[in-house]
Amino acid sequence: MQRLGLFIAVVLVLAALVGVWALGAGMEHRIIPGVWVWDVAVGGMEPEAARPYLETGLGLRHPNIVLVGPEGQRWAFSPADLGMAVDTEATLARAFAPGRAEEMTQAWRERIDILLEGRRLSPVLTWNPQPAHVRLSAIAAEIDRAAVDAGVTLRGAELRLDAGGLGRRVEVTETLELLLPALHALEPIERALVITELPPRVTDEAASQALGTAEAILSRPLQLLVSDPREGDPGPWTLSPEVMAGMLRIRVAEEQILVALDEAALADTLGPLAMALYREPQNAAFEFDPDTMTLSPIRPSVVGREVDVAASIERINTRLQTGEHFVPLVTRETLPELLDTVSAEDLGIREVIAVGESYFTGSSSARDRNIRLGASKFDGVLIAPGETFSFNEHLGEVSPDAGYDQSFVIIGNRTVQGVGGGICQVSTTAFRAAFYAGYPIVERWPHAYRVGFYELGGFGPGFDATIYSPIVDFRFVNDTEHYLLIQTEVDAARARTRFIFYSTDTDREVEQIGPTWGERIPPGPPVYEYNPDLAAGALVQVENPVQGLNARLGRIVRDAEGQILHEDTFISNFVPWPARYQYGPGFVPPPNAEVITPEP
Repeated sequence: MQRLGLFIAVVLVLAALVGVWALGAGMEHRIIPGVWVWDVAVGGMEPEAARPYLETGLGLRHPNIVLVGPEGQRWAFSPADLGMAVDTEATLARAFAPGRAEEMTQAWRERIDILLEGRRLSPVLTWNPQPAHVRLSAIAAEIDRAAVDAGVTLRGAELRLDAGGLGRRVEVTETLELLLPALHALEPIERALVITELPPRVTDEAASQALGTAEAILSRPLQLLVSDPREGDPGPWTLSPEVMAGMLRIRVAEEQILVALDEAALADTLGPLAMALYREPQNAAFEFDPDTMTLSPIRPSVVGREVDVAASIERINTRLQTGEHFVPLVTRETLPELLDTVSAEDLGIREVIAVGESYFTGSSSARDRNIRLGASKFDGVLIAPGETFSFNEHLGEVSPDAGYDQSFVIIGNRTVQGVGGGICQVSTTAFRAAFYAGYPIVERWPHAYRVGFYELGGFGPGFDATIYSPIVDFRFVNDTEHYLLIQTEVDAARARTRFIFYSTDTDREVEQIGPTWGERIPPGPPVYEYNPDLAAGALVQVENPVQGLNARLGRIVRDAEGQILHEDTFISNFVPWPARYQYGPGFVPPPNAEVITPEP
């Protein structure tokens, strides 16, 4: 009993001594005993001595933050890994502050309280979110996956449905928000990653619908036709399922799959069809009666037609979507400028303003037929104000299919048999009418050598115009405010062709100058060409000799006030043309002749 009393007395003495030490001057540079920073006892230590205890004792580097993935994956991090840190200076200052009141009595009371009760303080923590974002983003790179759109695949002519799939995305910000309370409390925690499921843009249902559409498109041939067929129209046209499979395009647009034939491929297919169905609008051709001052159509106007390729492509794809496989192409009519109902007064057709004529006496029957056919192409033609007349444009194709016969034509330096010989008689006549009408002539070509037909009727050399479609043309401009009507006549009895121009007389005056000619150039020696197909000793003359010369034809056109509108000079350099013969085996050409023999 005495020993127990002695022990208690000793303890009390020691406690008194510690209390005196804790409350006394010994604590001036030390943390008051009984102060804890969370579970780290720092009381009685100088702040500098307490520093390592804080840095190691608070558990910032313990991997006690566990994240769980969607397939059970686990990632462990310490608070320090996720950017948490202790502000050691601020925390030590916070631990050193208790029991430091300025008033000594108050300071002693607080120290006694700390000694008896203890004081647990929170550390001063800082957080840098960047390390946490880096680590969570690395996890997201492992976990994230894109949604897979459902689709339709075409391989050859085989269609296949490709199923879609969900995607997923780790929500880094939301996951951090779940972790922040534990990070600030430095508590162990286990949390599942916050993950958002990503649905595909195109669902299996949408892909299934697209598959059905594609199968319907390729289920049978596509037939293209014209809803308003005209005589001579081609068609219908058929595209087989195999051909359409090569054109089929499947693409994703927003949340659906679009199935259609490729527009570029359809355009390539429709291009030739559009050309075959194209119809040029044609003005009516008229005959003018100067007695009644009326026009009568001799050829009706023709409404043109063209295929709207872009609209046809849209229609084809729209109809195919609904299962239709008989699709009319989209066409539109193009109206001619002049309908049959136009009147002479509307056009300013009132009187004859000029006549051009030429003679073809001595022409062969083939040349005669060609002249008649060629002249008929211009009968009733109307030329609008400001329009440029092109002889070749109105003449059209010169071929046996168009009705032309073989006759002599000039090609290069030879007169040979060719289709359409005699057409230049028609162009020469048109040139003379335009000359006397005073219209600006923008293209006129002379013949290579003098042709006797064009010097009949007193015109003389140089008043001709040759054409060779489509390269060499004859063109003039209707530079008045009135339409020009062309009528043609072929007088068989007189062997004469005429172009009669009807319009409104503008009182133009045309002064003809010439034609004048230079010195005549001899044709040179005759040319003999061997022809093994001729009989032995035979000789046939195929061309007559013609002298060459330079011809000059001038024109001055004045308006009603006498002001000069046009001054023209038409030059013709006619080359000399020798006589040409063909001879058969055994014939000996004369010594002064140029002889052409076939190459061995």
